[in-house]
Amino acid sequence: MCCLKLWRCLCCGSACKKEKKTDCLDVILAILLPPAMIYRKEGCSCNFWISVILTVTGYVPGSVHAVIVISSN
Repeated sequence: MCCLKLWRCLCCGSACKKEKKTDCLDVILAILLPPAMIYRKEGCSCNFWISVILTVTGYVPGSVHAVIVISSN
């Protein structure tokens, strides 16, 4: 079990496995930093690039897209 959901656990140094569970903090971060949150969950995928384009075009569409993508996982 990882302490802070990083790539490596801060207390034990073991590799973390990516969790697919979405919590309230994920949704809040998806609203504040849409592309970063999608990248954290899915990596450099098509959804990440769509989020970047939507966020550059307008902040609200990027946030809505990120919340939808994060919630659907």
